[in-house]
Amino acid sequence: MPFVSSSIYKKALQLAISEGLSTELLGENHTLNLTDAYVPMTSLLDVYELAEDHLAPNFGLRQGKQLNSNDYGTLGLSWKTCLEAIDVLRNVKRYMVLVTNDGSISLSENASTITLTLDRDVYRKGVKTTIEVPFVMLLEVIKEVTGKQIIPLEVCFKHSISMVEDFAEYFGCPVHSKSKENSITFDSKSLNITTLKADRFIHDFITQRMEEEKKKLSEKGDELTEEINKILKESMASGIPSLAQIGDYLGISGRTLKRRLSDRNLTFRDLVQKNREETAIQLLSQTSQSIGEIAFLTGFSEQSAFNRAFKKWTGQTPNDYRKTL
Repeated sequence: MPFVSSSIYKKALQLAISEGLSTELLGENHTLNLTDAYVPMTSLLDVYELAEDHLAPNFGLRQGKQLNSNDYGTLGLSWKTCLEAIDVLRNVKRYMVLVTNDGSISLSENASTITLTLDRDVYRKGVKTTIEVPFVMLLEVIKEVTGKQIIPLEVCFKHSISMVEDFAEYFGCPVHSKSKENSITFDSKSLNITTLKADRFIHDFITQRMEEEKKKLSEKGDELTEEINKILKESMASGIPSLAQIGDYLGISGRTLKRRLSDRNLTFRDLVQKNREETAIQLLSQTSQSIGEIAFLTGFSEQSAFNRAFKKWTGQTPNDYRKTL
C-alpha cells in the first residue's frame, strides 16, 4: 500500500485547517496527534482533495512553499550538508522511498541541462497535488541550502492546471500543463554551486544512515508480496484475479503494482505460478481430494491443463507425485 511521511501529511493538514477547512469535513480519521513515521497515502490525498474542493485554488503551490529540509528527516539532513545544489536532486532521486513509495524519480544530466522527472499514476484527483508539491518544495530547499534563488528553465505537468499563471509566476519560467511528463529542468551551471553548510564527512555519514533506512523499508516492502500471495490463495478456487484487480484492492494502479514487483525482480505471473504450485503440493500431500478437485482449487478449468502445469513445475504428474508420499 502506498505510504507517505507523516510530517508531510501533518504540514498539509495544518495548512488546510489554518486556511479554514472545517474539522467536520476532515472527519475523525484526520489528526495531528501522530506518532508513526508514515501514514497511508490515501490520508494525504483526502486532505489535498478537500483543500482543492473547499479552499483557494492551487493548494499544492502553498503546501510546497511551506515545506523545508526539516520536514524530510534524514533526507533533509543530507540536503543541508550536500556539497552542491545538484546533490539535492541526486539524493531525492536515490532516496525518494524515505518519503514515499508512490511513484518514481529519474534524473537526466548532460553538459547543458539537468531534468528531474516524476512518474506517478494519477489514480485519484489528489495525486495531481502530490505531483505539484515536490517541484515547489525542491526549489524552496535549493534556496534554503544555497542562499540563492535558482530559476528553472522549464516546468511541465501532465495534468491540467486551472491557474497555471500562478505557478509560472512562482517558478519564474515557462510552466506547461497537459505535457508528456512531469518534469523540472535546470541549467546545469545553475546547480553547480556550493551549499552553505557543505560538509563531506557529515554528508557521507548521513548517506550511510539513509542506506540503512532504505534497507529497512525494502525489507518491510516484502509485506506487499505477502499481501498479494494472501489474495491469490484466497481467490484461487473462484478464479485468479488480474493484476489490475489486485491493484484496485490494494489501492494502487496495476502499472504501479507491476513496477513494484519488478523492483523485487518478480512478475505477477511468477507469483501466480508460485501460489498454484504451493497450493497443489499442499493439497496433494495433506488431503485425499481427487486430482480433478485439486485442479479446480488451484484455478484450472481442466484437469489436463493442471497435469501439464504440475509436471512442468515438479517434473512429475500429480498422480506420480502423490505416490511418492
